[in-house]
Amino acid sequence: MIVLNKHQIVTEQFPNGETKVKDFDQLILKNNLIEFTYQEDGDLIRLLFVKKRLDETEAETCRLLIRYMPYSRMDRKIEGDLFTLKYVSEFINSLQFDTVSVVEPHSNVTLELLANSGGLYPALDWLPQLMEKLDFSESDRIVFPDKGAAARYINSGYENSCVFEKKRNPQTGRIEGMELKAGDIPLGAKCIIVDDLCSAGGTFLWAGKILKEMGASAVYLLVTHCEPRIFKGNLLDDDSPITNVFTTNSMMNTKHPKINYINLTTESYV
Repeated sequence: MIVLNKHQIVTEQFPNGETKVKDFDQLILKNNLIEFTYQEDGDLIRLLFVKKRLDETEAETCRLLIRYMPYSRMDRKIEGDLFTLKYVSEFINSLQFDTVSVVEPHSNVTLELLANSGGLYPALDWLPQLMEKLDFSESDRIVFPDKGAAARYINSGYENSCVFEKKRNPQTGRIEGMELKAGDIPLGAKCIIVDDLCSAGGTFLWAGKILKEMGASAVYLLVTHCEPRIFKGNLLDDDSPITNVFTTNSMMNTKHPKINYINLTTESYV
């Protein structure tokens, strides 16, 4: 989905799969902001069409806000697979945006590959509000499910934090073990797991079970991006150790009793 200056660009599809983009002259300003919400690969070609049309006008600047960077998990060359994040980044660079802002870019590799880019980390803004809402005390804990999450957030000023380490099967990608490597869980502690992306939720389900076994009274998940695949896992089951999930609509907006959506306004970050 493409939003230009707060208005969604209207697109249609021909029977053969080609994209038709309705002209949007009335939306073009001197300084423009494109909000890019990735849902499928066709959104990349829509982004191309919109930016090329802007280039034909007298617009002076165009900034890009990427709500979720596609292929951000493919952030290195793995034997047998293509380094697809590099190629998608090169495509976006070719469109020559004045600035590119990425919401939770997963790793610094994205920002290194994208020209004129910067990362936005709204979870750090939401976390104090959530802690206040849940009446956090010194005996409660912020939990990072792996070293990657810890690297992103551990310097955010929260002393009472814990870090897990997980072991994955290199062939299947499945988690084969998790262990608390830093911090402790006091009996009765409320815990908030913080990360950037949730797919089926296996990592958080595993971590939640361990936290409950260690004495946590409630476990919450704060994750910026949440894929629809979460409904195919067991994270939202009635007997799940996760009490509630707090996320944005960067990838979905399906209602569920356990999911709370947090509004990400462009005015706050761009």
